[in-house]
Amino acid sequence: MIPKVIFILLILVAAAQGDFPDDPKPCKYGDAECIGKLFEYFVREKHKGDESIGLTSIDPLPVKKIPITVGSDSPVNIDLVVFNGKVEGVSTLKFVKMKGFGKDIAVNHEIVSQSDSLIFTGPYNLTGKVLLLPISGSDVCNITLLKTTLTIGWTGVPYEKDGEIYMKPDKFHLHLDPQGVVVKFNNLYNDKELSDNMNKLLNENVKELYAEISHLIDKGYAAIVRKVVTKVFATYPYEKFFMN
Repeated sequence: MIPKVIFILLILVAAAQGDFPDDPKPCKYGDAECIGKLFEYFVREKHKGDESIGLTSIDPLPVKKIPITVGSDSPVNIDLVVFNGKVEGVSTLKFVKMKGFGKDIAVNHEIVSQSDSLIFTGPYNLTGKVLLLPISGSDVCNITLLKTTLTIGWTGVPYEKDGEIYMKPDKFHLHLDPQGVVVKFNNLYNDKELSDNMNKLLNENVKELYAEISHLIDKGYAAIVRKVVTKVFATYPYEKFFMN
């Protein structure tokens, strides 16, 4: 009980001082090596969340809803909704490179990282056609992205609050570039044999099929990750994240 009380007191003291937590220490502006290590520290050690910097859980990352609708001019003509799901594997991300994060807020900021795997699971509803074959189902799905390069970026917008300058992420974008994809939709057609056969077909053609829906998956994830990033940078004035 005592350690929990001490932890809460430390958070309150940090909030009162208005300083970025000193463990780990903040980086100098634009210091890619340091920022990369800090990024990896938080995704690995604090992936369950860290109130001291306004970080919510990122592994598992809650996914309230991702809709994927593709028209009839595509080999993937579907209406797919995955809801109340989660993404696991964010804590495996390794920093690759970055740009921005200097003294000037109003520039493009970007972080590129790579994961071992990102596993998206959740209940789904699916209707439509894939490769001209009817497809339908409602159960639980698993979409696993293997050896994925994750790029997130935004344009910083400075704004003032309580006499301090904060950064708001604008024009937020996210891109997932996996080396491989494995999908499994349970209970397609409400028939195990038909379901197994369709899942086999999906995975045999997954590279081409994923290319048809990847921009919609990127868009769905971007909306979720943007909220995480926005909350972090709303916790402290921008300059508090760095050492001069």
